[in-house]
Amino acid sequence: MMATRLFPLAGINNVVHDDQLQQGGDNPKLFVRDAVNVDISVTGRPSLRKSGEQVTTLNYKNLWQSSLHRDVFASLNNQVVKVNPDTWDYEVILDNVDTVIVCFELVNNAVFISTSDGIFIYTGGEKAQALVIDTPAQPQAGFTTGGMLYGGTYVIAISWLRGQIESGLSESTKVMIANAIGSDQFDGSYAAIHVNLPYCLDGTVTGVRVYITTRNGAALLHFADYPITDTTIVINDVDQLGMTAKFEYLSPMPSGKIMRYWQGRLLCADKNIIRFSQPMAYHLHDERHDFVMMPQRITFLVPVDGGLWVGQVDHVVFLSGSQPSDMRFVKKTSRPPVPNSAISLDAQQVGSEISQGGGKTALWLAENGYVLGTSSGQVIELHAGIMKGISAKSGTSVVLDRRIQTAVI
Repeated sequence: MMATRLFPLAGINNVVHDDQLQQGGDNPKLFVRDAVNVDISVTGRPSLRKSGEQVTTLNYKNLWQSSLHRDVFASLNNQVVKVNPDTWDYEVILDNVDTVIVCFELVNNAVFISTSDGIFIYTGGEKAQALVIDTPAQPQAGFTTGGMLYGGTYVIAISWLRGQIESGLSESTKVMIANAIGSDQFDGSYAAIHVNLPYCLDGTVTGVRVYITTRNGAALLHFADYPITDTTIVINDVDQLGMTAKFEYLSPMPSGKIMRYWQGRLLCADKNIIRFSQPMAYHLHDERHDFVMMPQRITFLVPVDGGLWVGQVDHVVFLSGSQPSDMRFVKKTSRPPVPNSAISLDAQQVGSEISQGGGKTALWLAENGYVLGTSSGQVIELHAGIMKGISAKSGTSVVLDRRIQTAVI
């Protein structure tokens, strides 16, 4: 009876017939149907996978580590916490939030946190702060005597300020100043506009910015900034107006179950919609244009240089382009991906041949093994013809010692 040489092992193959598991020739190798709790080296030698141990009794969820600061974050009950991985103690950075869905993203030097209650930003202080600012209510205004405004129509709107961050513009208020003869033509009499500012419920807001048009004008121009403690202001003239309002028709950026950073924008995905922030204004979103609607529920989202890899229920899509309005929809694979299993790999991790000069490459686990999505929109099925039948409700992938490991449920 001829002996079967067991080594080197080539890995798992559950696709080919039994007779094809063993391959001879100058480079003999043996595939196995399954390998449980075993690592197979690049030379084909198996070794028992290291066992794990419980390091804490605390029920941390959504663990994430910043690639820049190496800080570790997680959710715990109704809190978002910063974790010390040496002692597994924690400090609370966000309290009393819905932590059913929590995701993190590194943007410049700050950590952005998306929850069901909104998006927050952590810059290394004691607590995380809300990223978005609610849009102010409509101001109330009327005219009085004693100013330097000619008769005519003036439009007023306001925005909240948190330091240098400005909210979207409120709904505008129109004021018609009638002169002594009841028309909008100047007859030598003047008026002023009296504005009642709405009450602000956000304790982090520090000021209010007032915009007004010129007489019978259309463009809202910067009039002045006031402390948030002011409740009424008087506009006597519009001779020295400033810049045009930048954030008209914009809304607070909504949170999502998936959050990513790409091309100067914050991206949040929920259900079948990807929403984009304004460029370099991560707290603002244009509800008219800043979104892409997908045909199915989004299961993962990975940005690369040339576009976005988007997981769907039974396939994967590549969105090419740089703006929400000009993105092209291309279906790339018909294999169902494992939800949440996708990660972004650096060019050093996949090599220059696969990265194709791009900075990032997407990787996800599918029904037929691991799949790479390049920055140009190409698909590389690493285990095509070797593996099949992989399915799970959800997965989490990490890179450990140049190995991709995915925990699935």
